[in-house]
Amino acid sequence: MTNYPRDEFDRVPEFNTRVGSHHANGWAQSAASTTSGGKLRWVVIAAVLVVLVGAFAYFFGPGGLKPIVGSAPNPTETTSAAPSENATSSPSETESATPSASSTIDDDDVLFGQLIGVYNGASIAGIASAGEDVLSEAGFTNITASNWTRPAETSTVYYTSEAYRTTAEKAAEVLNIDEVLQTQNIPNRVTVVMGSDDTLEVR
Repeated sequence: MTNYPRDEFDRVPEFNTRVGSHHANGWAQSAASTTSGGKLRWVVIAAVLVVLVGAFAYFFGPGGLKPIVGSAPNPTETTSAAPSENATSSPSETESATPSASSTIDDDDVLFGQLIGVYNGASIAGIASAGEDVLSEAGFTNITASNWTRPAETSTVYYTSEAYRTTAEKAAEVLNIDEVLQTQNIPNRVTVVMGSDDTLEVR
């Protein structure tokens, strides 16, 4: 056997477990990747479990479910709102609800100087004169009093045309007479017949 001089290639460790460098590096990378991936997976699983346990303890623990803010009524608001619901109306509202007793007839449309005949149809002495006095006190200036040709049960104020309607209504209002009728068969354009139902006091 030929002996050759030893060179650098002959200086190899007697016990060497090294394999090809590319195989060794590939195995190391694969092992490292597998190890890190497994650790990350367990970390994620552990985090999810912690969140689930915390949520369960929050909602179903000894304290029960937490009330949602604003869901429960505020006692102070309920108490303060109660008096307003049962409050009585103000004096001004009560007074405004009372109907006015003032006349609905515009005095500017009334012919206070128009001749008005007041007739006694109730066979009560002095009732026509009493009606004349009341009309005079109300502002009428041209009034005559006499007896009606026949008995009348209902007091009535008659007028001949629309031009005297407001004047007739004013006379009826003053004398507290409900019946106001239009007719041509009367002695004056505005005629008042005092009937037996009249409540006017004779002076």
